[in-house]
Amino acid sequence: MASSFNLVIGSAKFIFAPIERCLNCKRNFDENMKILQKLLKELNTVKEVIELRLSAEIHGGTMQTEEVKNWLDDVQRIKTEIEIIEHKTKEKKFLSRAFLGKTVEEKVFELKAFLRKGKAFLGMVKSFKYIIVGGGVAAGYAAREFDRQGLKPGQLAIISKESVAPYERPTLSKGYLNPNPKAAARLPEFHVCVGSGGDRLLPDWYKEKGIQLILGTEIVKVNLALKTLVSAAGEIFKFQTLIIATGSTVIRLTDFKVEGADAKNIFYLRELEDADKLVESIKMKKHGKAVIIGGGYIGLEVAAAMRINDFDVTMVYPDPWCMPRLFTPTIAAFYESYYENKGIKIIKGTVSVGFNANANGEVKGVKLKDGRVLEADIVVVGVGARPLTALFKGQLEEDRGGIKTDGFFKTSMPGVYAVGDVASFPIKLYNETRRVEHVDHARKSAEHAVKAIKANETGKELEEYDYLPYFYSRIFELSWQFYGDNVGESLFFRDNNPLSPKPKFGSYWIKDGKVVGAFLEGGTPEENKAIAKVSRLNPPVENLDQLKKEGLSFASKF
Repeated sequence: MASSFNLVIGSAKFIFAPIERCLNCKRNFDENMKILQKLLKELNTVKEVIELRLSAEIHGGTMQTEEVKNWLDDVQRIKTEIEIIEHKTKEKKFLSRAFLGKTVEEKVFELKAFLRKGKAFLGMVKSFKYIIVGGGVAAGYAAREFDRQGLKPGQLAIISKESVAPYERPTLSKGYLNPNPKAAARLPEFHVCVGSGGDRLLPDWYKEKGIQLILGTEIVKVNLALKTLVSAAGEIFKFQTLIIATGSTVIRLTDFKVEGADAKNIFYLRELEDADKLVESIKMKKHGKAVIIGGGYIGLEVAAAMRINDFDVTMVYPDPWCMPRLFTPTIAAFYESYYENKGIKIIKGTVSVGFNANANGEVKGVKLKDGRVLEADIVVVGVGARPLTALFKGQLEEDRGGIKTDGFFKTSMPGVYAVGDVASFPIKLYNETRRVEHVDHARKSAEHAVKAIKANETGKELEEYDYLPYFYSRIFELSWQFYGDNVGESLFFRDNNPLSPKPKFGSYWIKDGKVVGAFLEGGTPEENKAIAKVSRLNPPVENLDQLKKEGLSFASKF
């Protein structure tokens, strides 16, 4: 009896053992398929990053191109083989998974090897929680705000094409060009955040805070979906949160193929390197002739600086008056007369169409559209700027020539923010979207974006950015400020005699019966605060004659 029972049990084991092995194989198969799919997902990410790097045409000896291409071909092969395995598993045949088990195990082993090789191709990928791309004013103010909000060492990196820590860019067209060596502004004197009355953030400050300054590094490729940046040297940077602070680049006459525009001693002023070259040329061409092309911010400020450097200065611009986007004809007339009294010649209503150069390739003359030729030892061009958004084309929504953001500077891509010149953002005061190219907005937008990032992480509430447009300039002994919007009817007050020892005058802009903007030359700090306040409050105006009579005292009432 016992022997018969053992015989039955033994027979049952013999019969069901293969089935049990099949069931175990199925369990192993399912586990291996999960591992396979996870590895494949990781492999795809590595593959996309490598393709991104190759598409940027970055080799420089860091990647063996032929070997990498072979690797990419093999990755495609193994992906096809895995697709076949996945297709067969869907046939739902009882033994199919068991028969495929060994193949899946082999593919898991093969995928792991491919991943190791792919990561070796990539080398070291630097990863940060936060990356700021662009190293101008906005980057410095954002770094300070990150520190204020709470930042762990190693979490933040600033990647900048320039070779120095963030600095106050407006200095380049002002104090940097001062002819007195003892009075001329030089780094580290004007590192951020001295422009707004804050402490100077020297390179050691970033080191102490654990913020990595990655200088002299140009980002040439961006894949926001992969949260990846690639530099011109082939370095790869990964981020969780990105702040785009790339700013603007100058419009160059060579962009329009202007004849001779590549001659030596034709300058543009945007970065420290540009200013250094201009300063060197000023020393070499002492008491020479300078032609300034453009009647905007850069044109006016550099023309004043060149005259202070004892150059014979001529300004050329196509508009009927200087700073036409902001100044009224009456305001512009004062500054043009003031400049002429300083010995600066102004030619309006024409443009440069070419340049003459000597045998050394140095500019000697500026050819105007009206036929005149101006002698020149130095030419400085200030005809505008373009926001640096090309890296993000097709990846982010755009508006008004910039990257579209909300009131917290969030872009259309989660985890990506844009600030400063590149951001097209809503101005609450006017219920419209604008892009503002000015240092004040660069500072404030950067700080607000960081506050928004931190508020999002902690769940705290934050008010939307509520910006009052602000512009200013300091030239010769003059200093003006503007707040608000220059739309509607303008009303000038006080005397704009350019021969006055201490000129003080201004203008209000009135729209729909309310003051929406104000300009003041020669104001005290208190008076400038008053015009800022009245521009935000938008008080009603019942009588324009009375407003003109009151002038600055009207703003002081609020």
